[in-house]
Amino acid sequence: MQLEITALPEAPLGAMIRGWEPSEPLDDAHRDEIVDALYRYRVLVFRDQPQPTDEELVRFVARFGQPIKGSEWFRNAGALPEILPVTNIRGGDGVRLGVEGATDLEWHADYSYVATPGKTSFLNAVELPAEPPRTYFCDMYRAFETLEPELKDRVRGLRATHSIADYMAEPERGFAAKVARDRAQGVDRPEIPEAEHPVVVRHPDTNHEILYVSRGITRRIVGMDRAESSALLKQLHLHATRPEVVYAHDWQVGDLIMFDTLGTMHRRDSWDPTQRRLMRQLSTACRVEAIA
Repeated sequence: MQLEITALPEAPLGAMIRGWEPSEPLDDAHRDEIVDALYRYRVLVFRDQPQPTDEELVRFVARFGQPIKGSEWFRNAGALPEILPVTNIRGGDGVRLGVEGATDLEWHADYSYVATPGKTSFLNAVELPAEPPRTYFCDMYRAFETLEPELKDRVRGLRATHSIADYMAEPERGFAAKVARDRAQGVDRPEIPEAEHPVVVRHPDTNHEILYVSRGITRRIVGMDRAESSALLKQLHLHATRPEVVYAHDWQVGDLIMFDTLGTMHRRDSWDPTQRRLMRQLSTACRVEAIA
């Protein structure tokens, strides 16, 4: 295996990696090379490799940390619950085979609503519509670094709640149908959690400060009244997602994107709901700490 890593041209973050061989176990040298690139570029696009099997994909992800079994929370658990299908495809019973429809998806960080949230995430394109929706990424290290000093001081030490309960309760998500199906079959699944995290965290590997709030999942600053909390979260969101600091990815079938989940946010466009889209999502878990 010979990896070729090049920065994405004219992009504020991201690099392209070619030469990955999914059928080969990842040795320590190549793993370290990928990790170094991840924390330099935040987002890595693996392209032109063979499409990995489910087993190969989980093996690859496990070289970077303990995979989260996210499919169990979303009631899509199959043989490999580490893989969460992100799709609008439905099964023969009319129930969606994964999470999400064809609507747009707001800015978020994967599994920020879990006590041990996502550290590194992976998203693989298996099947795409004729006009694939873009996925966008922004750098939350940079977002914190470029805050005004007074605002940095204000947000350090604050905590915020993260939840997707309202989102999953929306009827078009089809989650209630999955709950009913599991109950009818006597299948027991863990409940989707909620969590509270610092607004500014320190990455356990890079030791750098990160702004850790998102429009899609962060619900409220702890201890603030709702109006003040909403105003502060809006200010932070607009700062982090300025167009000039966002990378927009145009998908090809087989692309695997690996990204620093703690250090980035991402969102997705909508697409024609009559066309199929299937992605495989995986994340590794970690604990986050407040800035001392």
